[in-house]
Amino acid sequence: MVLVSMSAVIIHLCCSWRRAISRLGGKIGKKFAHVFATNSIPVHKSVLLYISLFFAVTLSAQSPGNTKNITLPSKDSFRTIELFFLTPEKQLLYYQNAEKILSTNKIEAGTKKHRLVEAPVDLSGISFRFKDTVRTMKDFIYDTKAVGIIVLKNDTILFEKYNGIEQNSKWINFSVAKSVTSLLYGAAIQDGYIRSLDQKVTQFIHELKGSAYDSVSLRDLLQMSSGIAWNDDVRDRESDLVKVGRLEAAQGWPAIAKYLSQLKPAAAPGTKFNYNTIETNLAALALYRAIGKPLATYLSEKIWKPFGMHADANWVKSRSLGIELGGCCISASLRDYALLGLFALNNGVDLDGRQVVAPGWIKESTTSSRSNPGYGYYWWLSSSRRYFATGAFGQQVEIDPSQRIIVAIQSYWPTAFSDYYVGYIDAMFEAINSKLKK
Repeated sequence: MVLVSMSAVIIHLCCSWRRAISRLGGKIGKKFAHVFATNSIPVHKSVLLYISLFFAVTLSAQSPGNTKNITLPSKDSFRTIELFFLTPEKQLLYYQNAEKILSTNKIEAGTKKHRLVEAPVDLSGISFRFKDTVRTMKDFIYDTKAVGIIVLKNDTILFEKYNGIEQNSKWINFSVAKSVTSLLYGAAIQDGYIRSLDQKVTQFIHELKGSAYDSVSLRDLLQMSSGIAWNDDVRDRESDLVKVGRLEAAQGWPAIAKYLSQLKPAAAPGTKFNYNTIETNLAALALYRAIGKPLATYLSEKIWKPFGMHADANWVKSRSLGIELGGCCISASLRDYALLGLFALNNGVDLDGRQVVAPGWIKESTTSSRSNPGYGYYWWLSSSRRYFATGAFGQQVEIDPSQRIIVAIQSYWPTAFSDYYVGYIDAMFEAINSKLKK
């Protein structure tokens, strides 16, 4: 089921709140995140596995590895959680072949393509200081193991560079999918499937009726502020996340629903930010039940085809119910990632001028929530008024409304999260902005 064990740990690891909060500075800027996880094996063994693989990856070479002698695993043998424990060579191969090793639903593109004008600006020569050292774009690509970076200003490509993949290669985006789920909520409201974000979770997930979730709204889920007491620490064998993982392995969704129904509130809904993996998946399940179709199908109908995405994409789904992971793992080309940013920048209007998401949805979903000034509806917010979608191992779609610039990056960092790389991205983005303002 989309709400449990493996997928729960996946979304937990995919979450990028650490790197986002670090941008805000001050008290909110305390950096903390869990960077390892467990599936069904004992936690202490998972920790040892993570540590050994972490060092193996961290000490590896920085250039794209040789993947010629690596065979892709079968869908029956590979599990999504394993994406977090790969050698660099396997990262490079697996991240661009997710649909071959994992169960996915296709996001179909249409025949009409969004025309992107190519007007190259030489960004290779930009220089900027980071960690008391002068860096260049070439340094950034090499140091952060970026396989693709693209810069758009409106629908014009100013810069596009690939390193180890090709223009039409698909690449898994980890938690960037959360922001896509947010866009689909805006479409569902526009289409009348959801009347309001004030609707309660239990109107869609009836199995939780009579529980504390009766008071939790869809808005609370999208802002990670349900107020439900929840321990999301995968290192704690008695955490809610680990307990739910054990329940899923043994008994499935009915047992999980029963467990969630017994949870108690720790704060009033909407007042306290608390990252909760399960609730990311509850949001996906509620959306699925509201629209009555797979999220991949709805994404194709509302954005992928009407906005002229260039190629089909794929969305990883749970093995048990076939529901997409609402917080993780869409595989698409770099240009289509950038087009997602452009779709948001254009306030959710398609190529024919139709309003796809509810009017004002983009502004609303990228406005600070009461519980966290750096978070909207599954979008992270920068102190410099930019907003961005971000995912583990260096996936990024950054949007600057004031300059109408989108920067999309695909990478395979040696670790899921890194304050060093976050700072590097920020410094590089500021250098690009300064160059394009001239």
